[in-house]
Amino acid sequence: MPRRWCWHGSRGAAALLALTLLAAASKPAAAADFPPITPEEKALTEVPGEPNAPAVVLFKKGEFLMAGYGRFIGSLASHLKVQGRVKILTEAGKSNGEIAVDHSRDVRLRSFSGRTILPDGRIIPVPADAKFERRASKSSKTFVTAVAFPAVQVGAILDYEYEIVFSSPFLFEPWVFSEDLPVRHSEIVYKTARDWRMRIWTRAPAGVKIEQARQESSAGYEVRAWAENLPSIQAVPWGPPYEDLASQILLLPVSFGNAYGSVRYMEDWYTTSQLLCRIYDDVRQRDGGVAGRARGIAGAGSPRQKAEALYRFVRDQIQVERGAGVWVDPDSSVEKVLFQHQGDPTQKALLLQVMLKAVDVDSRLVWAADRGHGAIDTTLPTPNWFDTPLVMVQLDGKNTFLDPSSASLGFGQLRAGHEGTKALLPDPHKPLGVILPETPFDQNLRRAEIDLALDAKGRLSGTGTLRLTGLHATERIRWQDDEAKTLQAWKDWLGERYKEFQITDVKAAEMPDERKVTVTWSMAQREDEVLGDEVTIVPSAPLGPVTQPFTQTAAERKVDVLFGYPDRDEVELRLRWPAEWRVEQLPRPMAVNHPCGALSTAVVRNEQERSLVYRRRLDVSQRRIGIQEGYEDLRDLYGKTEKNDGQKLTLVRQ
Repeated sequence: MPRRWCWHGSRGAAALLALTLLAAASKPAAAADFPPITPEEKALTEVPGEPNAPAVVLFKKGEFLMAGYGRFIGSLASHLKVQGRVKILTEAGKSNGEIAVDHSRDVRLRSFSGRTILPDGRIIPVPADAKFERRASKSSKTFVTAVAFPAVQVGAILDYEYEIVFSSPFLFEPWVFSEDLPVRHSEIVYKTARDWRMRIWTRAPAGVKIEQARQESSAGYEVRAWAENLPSIQAVPWGPPYEDLASQILLLPVSFGNAYGSVRYMEDWYTTSQLLCRIYDDVRQRDGGVAGRARGIAGAGSPRQKAEALYRFVRDQIQVERGAGVWVDPDSSVEKVLFQHQGDPTQKALLLQVMLKAVDVDSRLVWAADRGHGAIDTTLPTPNWFDTPLVMVQLDGKNTFLDPSSASLGFGQLRAGHEGTKALLPDPHKPLGVILPETPFDQNLRRAEIDLALDAKGRLSGTGTLRLTGLHATERIRWQDDEAKTLQAWKDWLGERYKEFQITDVKAAEMPDERKVTVTWSMAQREDEVLGDEVTIVPSAPLGPVTQPFTQTAAERKVDVLFGYPDRDEVELRLRWPAEWRVEQLPRPMAVNHPCGALSTAVVRNEQERSLVYRRRLDVSQRRIGIQEGYEDLRDLYGKTEKNDGQKLTLVRQ
């Protein structure tokens, strides 16, 4: 089914635009009827090139009216009308019988209509009670409206149409031609007044060709863009994000000007920085009472100690709300954020800057982009590439990047998605691109230490310790709502990996500032699993056994591997057994070394003490592995790891 249409607007840009915008008057356009079903659409039973496709998008069309183009007198709002048609091809395709639309207080869902056309020609309209609204965030008043189509069956055609009204005159999210399903035809028509100057940006991977046509009218300009026969976007293990694979187009407002004045918006990174930095300055200047509070929180000490104290305060004491990337409400203030103890990520970053300045610690704002949202194209100067504002301070002769929007991050720590990515220091005079620091792979560690003993009856019991550092720890710091839920989550995690054992006495210690998590537990083999004369152990647990995720050859896969981050796994199993037992089967040692990673295993036995130590280490040392530059080595690494982890350790009664 078509993906959600998401919008991140900007009240700040709208406020600046209001200084110069003059709109022309006209009548509202009437809603169009659904086009008739064509004989080709009726006859279609499979998609050429994708015979197993469960459904197909027959067409998806959009019309975007910039700042009320031709319809709404003096309006700053923009309107997007979307119309689409989907055909269900298989039983599995029936799961595509729902559409979901994101909206909010600044992005209003104005109307929705839909229908199901059955194979026999009967038309069943979407009833009013088929639509239901789910609140996504109470604080930011964001919603998801989902609509379930009636009587969805193989051969049915689903038509839908809806309109969204944006309070901002800017369209920053691109129109995405592609879908998870194959698309026969997708198009968007942008209509802008003469006073606007726009820049067109496209991304078209997988050999897709985006056609464009432009025409001029008395009201302004129209740009039509379309693409035909787009392949479905298929998810693959550790593949690039959807945004890197989807064909898309974006119109970026460069400037607005008429006889009454002109405004430059996003001609380059200078003007983009000027646009937002002007708003940032206004928000920071509304700072009554902030300086005094900052000095009290920072106390005495070195600049680093003061910065750490202020960072922890903003991180922990200011509740984070959903934001709009690096945009900020121009009417907000750091004073209000401080005394109401809540703010979006940009407001929190601006508050931290003002508090640092109060104790003579200089800082700069940094725009960061999570790689999971797609690769940024620095030739297109839009702030909507970036999702999070960071604060950069220079301490002890080096730059330290702070992200007060995440409760799991300690001082100077970054999210996995931000590490090693391109970032921008916005500046009205000299914007500067930087690469954010990246944690070495061996510091993103999971180390499991298991101590087991076999008793005379043939029952295993013992203890375990799991130590997480680096980004592995970040993922598990405050990952549940409270301590009880955290302990239960860890117990469930261990139970999945030790199905033959009863897990008890689970304890977890989280140290966010050190990026460490330590989990300990006791374990005993379940009574009904005890055989009495034989016991088998999977020695790679709980970090194994690994299965081969890269089953495709390089020619079949076609896209690079992109891990969340490189890392290291270590397992050390210590095992003891009584005199009447002996080891019957041991895992064979293995060693694999490739530029992308390595595997090593070893077993050390002590017959006199009737004990052994099994050690296994798996490294993935690169985050990105190209199809032609290491993919087959990666397949070999995981294939041999799967083979290694399939080996068992067996003891029998003598």
